[in-house]
Amino acid sequence: MPKEKTKKAQKSDEIVVNLDAFVVPLSIILAGVIIAGAILLSNKGTGTPTVGGTDNAGDNVAEEEFQDAQTTIADAPYLGDIKKAKVAIVEYTDYQCPYCKQHDQNTKADLIKNYVDTGDAIYVFREFPLDFHGQIAIDSANAALCVNEIAGVEKFAQYASNIYEVASNEELVTAAQDLGVDMEKFNTCVDEMRYQASIDQGLADGAAAGVQGTPGFIVGVLDGDGNVTGKLIPGAYPYDTFAQMLDELL
Repeated sequence: MPKEKTKKAQKSDEIVVNLDAFVVPLSIILAGVIIAGAILLSNKGTGTPTVGGTDNAGDNVAEEEFQDAQTTIADAPYLGDIKKAKVAIVEYTDYQCPYCKQHDQNTKADLIKNYVDTGDAIYVFREFPLDFHGQIAIDSANAALCVNEIAGVEKFAQYASNIYEVASNEELVTAAQDLGVDMEKFNTCVDEMRYQASIDQGLADGAAAGVQGTPGFIVGVLDGDGNVTGKLIPGAYPYDTFAQMLDELL
């Protein structure tokens, strides 16, 4: 008799787990994870651009699909022989943009050497000063175009490389003096803001081509009227990205 009581006591101490109580909560959690994953995938690559544009690093190189785009060289400065060139690289730039400076230092020279100097392409400089960079970005663009008018495109290209991220108009003046630009003509041109209309046109043409930030590039076939039809490269992508696109066009 005592043994039977012991067995009954042990049986009553067992804990019975009801798995059915966990099924519904786990199902809800799993469904939430699946839905969240689906939303994340559907929104990939559709971020809303900052008002006034952005500075573009161009980090997403792998499996990038560049959108179709068209623009014009207008009356912008360019390097190369337009009579021989089959394609154009049109850069929309902001002199206060660090990634524009990065492109200038790391990529531009090789593009000019391998495609512009060979006669295959022209390299076009268009101004795209972003709102959030303030008046100095506009003043820099105007000063650069003044140098182009006074001293030609070769001096312009040097000047443009030298004024990235300048902090004041005094630095713009010093950079022009260092290149031997006629300062009387330069100061007059700058004070008049002579190229404000060209800057505004650059902003309009860039936006129409899909440029939302700097640097932005339209790389495409050049026709006899200065129109460029090709692809938009939205950022400071590496040389190989440009080279692959240019080689396909050529």
